[in-house]
Amino acid sequence: MSEPIEAIGHALEAYWTSPIPLIVVFACLASIGTLAYVFVTNARNAKLRVSLLTGLYSVSIFFWVFLAASLVLCLSLAPMVAYRSGGVPAAAGGAVLASLALSGVVSLVAWRRGADRLLRKIPNRAPLEAERWIVDYATLIGRFEQLPPVEIRVAEDRKPLAMAVSGRRHVVILSTGLLQDLDRDEVETVVTHELMHIKNHDSRFKVVSSVLSRFLFFDPFSKFFDPAVHREREYLADEMSGRTTGKPASLASALLKIHERATGRPRALAGLSIVGREGSIFARFPPVRERINRLILLSKILPAKP
Repeated sequence: MSEPIEAIGHALEAYWTSPIPLIVVFACLASIGTLAYVFVTNARNAKLRVSLLTGLYSVSIFFWVFLAASLVLCLSLAPMVAYRSGGVPAAAGGAVLASLALSGVVSLVAWRRGADRLLRKIPNRAPLEAERWIVDYATLIGRFEQLPPVEIRVAEDRKPLAMAVSGRRHVVILSTGLLQDLDRDEVETVVTHELMHIKNHDSRFKVVSSVLSRFLFFDPFSKFFDPAVHREREYLADEMSGRTTGKPASLASALLKIHERATGRPRALAGLSIVGREGSIFARFPPVRERINRLILLSKILPAKP
């Protein structure tokens, strides 16, 4: 009994005093620190901050999977790691490959299955004849922004709901409550907001990150970075919608109406809808008040439309 335990102890000591796994760990931590520093020092560059936060999230996933894979290999192959020449490099290489493979498999499953599974949870239908103008408008914006084909679906729900979901297809879902509560200009800006999520690949990222954050439930990096990514992307979609439509004040009005009426939304939709829980560093949505203030400022900056 003591020999296996002794071999495990020697394996862990040999592994974590070897430069190879330490280089991988320090490279991950250095990447996280560098990306975080650039993020903090570029507060005005929304697109860059989104990319940086996405990178931070990806590196943190690899970091934790590498630590877990290293521990598993040291426990399962202790005699080889502890006593054989080349055992530590082989184990470290295996941990790197396992981290890349496992992250890739989880991402692929989330990519291929996550969106379809989510769409099945939300009963929806094709737009009625009176709602066809939304499809025509989305098609027009899609052509202008060179978007892939987007399907508009309507959910029979009195609560205002708007969300974009991407997987093997791109879908924007609007609730009947939202269509009843908002005027046409407001609906157009909300639809454009969701189309900007598709253009920026946010709609796919949100689905994938939701799955990955559940997979790495213990990861403090993702608990902070994942909500931060979502908040940055909401600000960016707001700005792009306001600039594309030339009606940032209409989107501000729409956000206020949705926020006032959106109570009790199912938890499954909280990270994907246009508004949601806010007010903390772990919330996926920035404060609606701040979003409205930014849109009002943008309306003053943009040239007046005839």
